[in-house]
Amino acid sequence: MTHTDEKTINCQFCEKSVMTERGCKIHGMIRTGEILLQSQFCNKTLNTKGDCKRHEKIHICEKPFNSKFCDMSFFTKTACKRHMMIHTNERPYKSQECEKSCITKNDYKRHKQRHTDERPFKCQYCDRSYVLKRELKIHEMTHTGKKPFKCDFCDQAFTTKNSCKIHMLIHTDERPFKCQYCDIPFRERGKWKSHEVRNSADGLYKCQFCDMSFQTKCICARHEMTHTGDRLFYCQFCNKSFKIKRNCKRHENIHLGKRPFCCQFCGKSFTTKSICKTHEMIHTGEKPFKCDFCDKSFHTKLVCARHEVTHTGERPFKCQFCDKAFQTKHVCAGHEMMHTGEGPFKCQFCKKSFATKGICTRHEKIHTGERPFKCQFCEKSFLWKESCKRHEMIHTGRPIKCQFCEKSFVTKGNCARHEKTHTGERPFKCQYCDKAFQTKCVCSRHEMTHTGRPIKCQFCEKSFVTKGNCAQHEMIHTGERPFKCWFCEKSFSRKGNCKRHEMIHI
Repeated sequence: MTHTDEKTINCQFCEKSVMTERGCKIHGMIRTGEILLQSQFCNKTLNTKGDCKRHEKIHICEKPFNSKFCDMSFFTKTACKRHMMIHTNERPYKSQECEKSCITKNDYKRHKQRHTDERPFKCQYCDRSYVLKRELKIHEMTHTGKKPFKCDFCDQAFTTKNSCKIHMLIHTDERPFKCQYCDIPFRERGKWKSHEVRNSADGLYKCQFCDMSFQTKCICARHEMTHTGDRLFYCQFCNKSFKIKRNCKRHENIHLGKRPFCCQFCGKSFTTKSICKTHEMIHTGEKPFKCDFCDKSFHTKLVCARHEVTHTGERPFKCQFCDKAFQTKHVCAGHEMMHTGEGPFKCQFCKKSFATKGICTRHEKIHTGERPFKCQFCEKSFLWKESCKRHEMIHTGRPIKCQFCEKSFVTKGNCARHEKTHTGERPFKCQYCDKAFQTKCVCSRHEMTHTGRPIKCQFCEKSFVTKGNCAQHEMIHTGERPFKCWFCEKSFSRKGNCKRHEMIHI
């Protein structure tokens, strides 16, 4: 034990320095593995009497420290003080690099490391490094396969205690978090908070350019970039720029040809770990994300969240031109195009514009004639992967059977629509009259009979209910025939007419 000028005591076993002699002694016991006390309720051993007492409170469920502002109680006085700071909005530790402030000194230190890019905890199995030691431990479990937290009701195991607790709520059907605005209960605290922020009049963080509010400061900052057009992270190989550093790195892997994550079942490789994991679930049949309101489960959290919106009736995305609101950002963007008449992504071959870059790229393949997806059973090729998969099922059979009759189908969606003819289910109701429909698409078309025909032909005075009908009509004026026969030089304005013609050759 040695003293320094700063009145700190250096540990004789490692480089750490401690403020007090007692603290140094306890730290030395941890390093040497010397144990003083054992809990009377379990086999756990602890270094100090205080630590032992605090641990034993967990067994006897004693929580003597009560919050002044709510009904919560805590094992320790420190934990209670930290909690009360949430109510008082007290954050004594302020960052010098940004506007963020923290409740505890440890939180402040960890936050400071994010500015310096310092990641002291390195994985012993790969090149990854982390800001927090607990993040490293959770990551290393993916290499070792260790899952120490087991469910009390089934055989599933988890890397974190919190994940295990959330999972067990599925068995008990407990929903401890209730929305204060609509009384909808939730299993997970995160989902409950997100739901309340979307339904409250004021979010925690407000956009300085529009009326939108957000759950976190980070999401709000990303949203504000849509107004300012800021893209801070640039690809070193091309002119593309990104709002998030993580997305930029993923993009650069495409240039480098890096696909570090391989599927353990089929050998396919992927640019990100999350995409690889989602792909592996196709092989295992695992669907870990379960809906809080029904028995359905999903491969990804995003798809599950979209599905849950159908139960809650939330429509967080509002049109900036009218009072309509939508469940997804994609549908909202498509609707706003009806007002503006054009989308941000324009086709390089014709005057058409689209709401998303993906749809625009798919459209451009019609002009180039590119058909990258080839059938493994015959010589046919397709513009889209989904079309190719559906076609291949013609060779392999129709795997999805109706549970009410002997009919079978190529896709799950077609089978579900057919089964509604047996059950008589009509879940999609018109918001203007009492009519109900089997599919959302038919319901949307019907609602337009109340609101009018919003899509007008750019060549004549005719107007249409759907954009597709309008596009087909405009081909009469332009003479465009984008659908070409595979066997001869004939071309058609409609895909259906082209397919009927090809049957003559077959």
